[in-house]
Amino acid sequence: MSYASVKGINIFYESAGGDFLPLIVIHGAGGSSQSWSKQISGLQKQGNLIVLDLPGHGKSGGSLLADISSMADFLNDFVQTLGIEKFSLAGHSMGGAIAQEFTLRYPGKVTGLILLGTGARLRVGQGIIDAAASGMFPFKNVDHLYGSATSDEEKAKEMKELQKIPANVFWADFQACNTFNRIDEVEKIQVPTLILVGEEDVMTPVKYSQFLADKLTNANLRIIKESGHMCMQEKATEVNAAIRNFLENLTSYESTDV
Repeated sequence: MSYASVKGINIFYESAGGDFLPLIVIHGAGGSSQSWSKQISGLQKQGNLIVLDLPGHGKSGGSLLADISSMADFLNDFVQTLGIEKFSLAGHSMGGAIAQEFTLRYPGKVTGLILLGTGARLRVGQGIIDAAASGMFPFKNVDHLYGSATSDEEKAKEMKELQKIPANVFWADFQACNTFNRIDEVEKIQVPTLILVGEEDVMTPVKYSQFLADKLTNANLRIIKESGHMCMQEKATEVNAAIRNFLENLTSYESTDV
């Protein structure tokens, strides 16, 4: 566990060593690096992960950022602070939007892309945004986040954790998601891309990922059975294996492309 001072803001991140180029990992709306805890533990020998808390999230300081473009620019400041020039990039939901935006804005820095439960456009229901704006917790339960393989006990546990997150964090993130739209530009992404989505994801349905797979010329779509929006938590073993295989193939591709 470490902190980086990014333009005077203390940004928390966790890292796990490995043999590959760094994989920068970005959480979704209202989340933190803890969303990826099972990847940090499961890929620590191979992954060379760097999993951060965005400004105003988790253990990071700073103000919440207004839009996905600002988040992508912040990410560029973060990797520059760490002195990282080339890396792969993974993002879940809102983090996937940031990953797409970053790759479009700074294409020379990204060697590979992993997109989980995301889309080229991320509309959010106005009722959810209004609830968060009024200071209310925006969800009645977490059924929309998890698939059939997740027990009620686990869902109740996750609900308690989500309720600890301030409503203004959800509001800012949902506003950013709601204005994100790269449908017409996403096909410009040329790097190898792994797309993962839960078969039962109702937040970002499979059709969102299928659109990305159809538009990107160098993409592989993997649908994770019996899982929902939080597939990296629900089916960590399967997701970790897919990420590990992607990184191994990416390394082989890079080593021959000299």
